[in-house]
Amino acid sequence: MIHFKSFTQNKRRVLLYLIYLLLFVFALTKVKENGDFIGYVNAGNLVLSQGDIYSDVFNTWPPAFSIISVPLAIVNNFSFIFVRVIWMGFIFFCFFFCIKSCLEILNKTQYTYKALLTEVLATPFYLLALFLCCRSFMDNIMYMQINVVMLAACCYYIQHIDDKKTVLSSVLLGLSIGSKVYNILLLPVAILFRKWRSIGYVLLGFGITFLLCLLVFGVQQTIDYQNHWYNVIASVKQTIVHRNQSLIAGLVRMFSNENLAVNSTAPIMDLPYSTINSIQIYIIGLLSAIYLFLFSGLVRSANKDFVFHSFLLVLTMIPVLTPVSWKANYIFTLPAFFFICHTIQNKHATRAITTIFILSCMALCLSNETFIGRPAMYFLENYNVLIVGGMLLFFTQLMQMHVLKNKNFYKTQ
Repeated sequence: MIHFKSFTQNKRRVLLYLIYLLLFVFALTKVKENGDFIGYVNAGNLVLSQGDIYSDVFNTWPPAFSIISVPLAIVNNFSFIFVRVIWMGFIFFCFFFCIKSCLEILNKTQYTYKALLTEVLATPFYLLALFLCCRSFMDNIMYMQINVVMLAACCYYIQHIDDKKTVLSSVLLGLSIGSKVYNILLLPVAILFRKWRSIGYVLLGFGITFLLCLLVFGVQQTIDYQNHWYNVIASVKQTIVHRNQSLIAGLVRMFSNENLAVNSTAPIMDLPYSTINSIQIYIIGLLSAIYLFLFSGLVRSANKDFVFHSFLLVLTMIPVLTPVSWKANYIFTLPAFFFICHTIQNKHATRAITTIFILSCMALCLSNETFIGRPAMYFLENYNVLIVGGMLLFFTQLMQMHVLKNKNFYKTQ
């Protein structure tokens, strides 16, 4: 195990640049791949050709997403390579934007990208956090997915929920909800802390996506597409293949004989899907109750740091609670990695917190084929390794927030 404190600043910077180089080279090897990106292009082309957007099997997104994909389709029709290079560059920009946003929230200071990339990320535990994010980021590069962009919208919203950029950040979050839905999990937190102004602009952004659908598809076609997406795609029982590391899929793998049809591991028992879905709801309710029990007084005081940390807590749960959640979705753990590494660096973390954090990192970051081989990775995925890692990381954050509360870090404002 590398002892980062023994490194000089120059050695850490060399290691940092090596990570950049490896990510860049890895991206170059994937730039010609279709990944999920071909689904975005196909959806945009179907809008341009006025075809049925759901005739393409890759399109599992709300109708507005197809309209937003039109620019990608246009550029792709001009140059297959150029659009992928631009998209890959945008993914990299959003990745470092998320890091910059999180560190500005945690340290209450502004950074230039030059300072971030050369100095800030070379500090011991921020360098560790960057390394921990590499697995999920590389999954997003490999499949050219949009998750990093969605996370960037969340980080921008959280950072500017109460300042002069509230309108823009809230509208962008609303657009992201209208396009991919799962960012909607931030809204209960905003409601809890009575961020009514920002919520109003989030709804405006969501309304814009609906208005786009009306303008492009017309009223009846928009209704038909919305009904198709909700009834045929969103409401159906989700895939339980081992690659789906969502809570509901993990529970089905554990408690239903349906698991035997697609996976190699036997379930603990056989329960109906409705019962399993109820178990998921009970788990969500229990986690919410624990949070409110520990922090009810702080919820009422709405301390700014506590609000930020609560939002970061929810980001960790997005890949766990999203019904279809691939490995790339776990890029949403990025803020949690930087939050816990930040508290360790500032000596706020207890030994128990550090231990649970290490276990969560092992589950989330070391359980891929590079380290353990594909058969072992598939075996661990069958037993919900990423779900376990996400839950451990959630409890790590919860415990850390409780420690900060006891240290009077969240002073009443």
